[in-house]
Amino acid sequence: MTSTAELQRILEASTKDFRAEPAFLRALLDAPLFVHIPKVEPPGRRQFVMFKSPVDGQYVIPVFTDQAKADWAAQGNVYVLETTGRALFDMARGATFVLDPNDNWCTLYPEEIERLLCDGTVATVQEWAPDDDLDKRVYELDRVPKLLTRGLGAVLPRIREVEIAYLAGVKDIKGNTPDTLIVALGGDPKLAERSVRTAATALYDVINRVHRLVDLTHFDPADPPAWIHHLDLKPVYHRQAMKPPPPRPGYN
Repeated sequence: MTSTAELQRILEASTKDFRAEPAFLRALLDAPLFVHIPKVEPPGRRQFVMFKSPVDGQYVIPVFTDQAKADWAAQGNVYVLETTGRALFDMARGATFVLDPNDNWCTLYPEEIERLLCDGTVATVQEWAPDDDLDKRVYELDRVPKLLTRGLGAVLPRIREVEIAYLAGVKDIKGNTPDTLIVALGGDPKLAERSVRTAATALYDVINRVHRLVDLTHFDPADPPAWIHHLDLKPVYHRQAMKPPPPRPGYN
């Protein structure tokens, strides 16, 4: 059992170093968490209070790592339920959670929670801003890693937020490290974070087997990065180009 004090220590470490985030998320499973429930619930059913996220308009369940935070947010209008992360996430599979929405605002998407419950692995994701020289450093790959393209082909059709994807190589600025791979996912800008985190989680095992650093980025298909046009890249995935499933056999 992870105590509240220990969880807060791990949380603070994860805010300072993104590489500590997986340890924090695993600690959530056996830590006390606090969630809001209505004062009146249907007989035999458990309901959680939700609200519409101002980030992407999706409904999320607020969950708190400290009872004082949960009590303050409740304002006496709802009850505060204490549970463990494992029990909470299992009860509400398929939901999106926001941890400590009034402080840190850490979003947990259904795919990440499912992976966390299954084997405790979570992809490490760090936000980064492309540098001004990125267009000059991106190049078309002579040999496309088939392991990665097969992985993208298997994963992306299940991520409805992604419409199109491109794959390229990126040279290091100083030339001191091996080239990296960049996967550019195109879709609704409001769903950029979800698209990248979901893809990173689904591709976790594949990326580890590629043995190269892989960066995931997101763009609006109406305004793609200049390097895609300059290199005349062909997409490695395009939802509109996918063949429709064959019709089911009918009976006369």
